[in-house]
Amino acid sequence: MLVKLISSVCLISSVRRWCCRRTVDACLGRIARGLAIGVLSSLCAGSLAAAGGAWTADQTSQGLQAVGRPVVVSFQPGARAAAIPAGARITQVYASRAYDSSARIASQLCWGTGQGVCVPLQGSHLNTHAFDGRAAQGPLSLVHTVVQWGRDHPPVFVRGTVTVWYSVD
Repeated sequence: MLVKLISSVCLISSVRRWCCRRTVDACLGRIARGLAIGVLSSLCAGSLAAAGGAWTADQTSQGLQAVGRPVVVSFQPGARAAAIPAGARITQVYASRAYDSSARIASQLCWGTGQGVCVPLQGSHLNTHAFDGRAAQGPLSLVHTVVQWGRDHPPVFVRGTVTVWYSVD
């Protein structure tokens, strides 16, 4: 029966070129290795998918109008994001911001609405583990405050991105 299986496989053109020039044992070894790699890849991909995931959200702030008046932008998984399991916990967060102005703007990433734990962005982005262990559903907030106006005039709009990686226990 094994010989029939190998003979059938040897009829496939891509395998045929390799198998039919070699012994049945060599062909069987190649097929077994391919099947083993496929099964292991599937198992690993399944366990990684079950172990965690990530979500990303992009938002643009309302216009920043005055020095010292913060604008809070909330980030949560979007409607197109896969459902996040109830027990999912944050393992890492990335945030970035960009704006077209010469104003100096301070931004910080906060857990919740801006009143919780906050981490300032140094420059245009931040990679942090400060929120590890918190619920992956969020929300997280970017809080932007004009520190000083440059040559520009208000309003200034800040584009932000937040990516949350999480694990499921």
